[in-house]
This record gives sequence, C-alpha cells and structure tokens, in this order.
Amino acid sequence: MINPMDLFKVKGLLGEFGTNHPKFFPFLQAVAQAGAKEGTIVEMTVTTPEGTKMETNLRLSESDLELIRLIREMAGQGDKKGDDKNAEAPQAEEN
Repeated sequence: MINPMDLFKVKGLLGEFGTNHPKFFPFLQAVAQAGAKEGTIVEMTVTTPEGTKMETNLRLSESDLELIRLIREMAGQGDKKGDDKNAEAPQAEEN
C-alpha cells in the first residue's frame, strides 16, 4: 500500500522540479497537444559534466501516456480545458 505521506512528498518534489526546470512541464504539454500518441518515439541524450554522452529512445505505449498524464496532474499541470490551446510550443534549451 502506498503511504499517503510519500504521495505528498512526491507532489512537493514535482513542484520543486517544475520550479528548477520551468520549461519541462510546458514542453510535455505542448507534445501532448501536438498529438503524442501510442507509437510516438521519444529520444533522449544525457551528457555528463565530463562530456560523456549517452543516448536512447523509446516508443510510447498507452500506459506510458497514462503515466505522463498522472504525473502532470500530480504536478498541478493537468489538462485545463481551453488553456494554452493556441500557445506556441516551447523550444528546447541549449546549454
């Protein structure tokens, strides 16, 4: 059984994550609005401070999309009817 206090902790950490990375949740929202659906491929690249690069990709399943929806809701970024329908998609940050 899930400890309710852990859920509050996760919600708080998601809020902090959103504060630290303000473009991430809007990016997910823009992807969802653009039609992310089962079969969409997500590619990721991680570069360590030492310069090592790791790359992977994954094909989204319906359960992946449900997890994303749940995380967005927990972060207070759930679907709000009509909000940001015409918003410009955020661009990825370059560092």
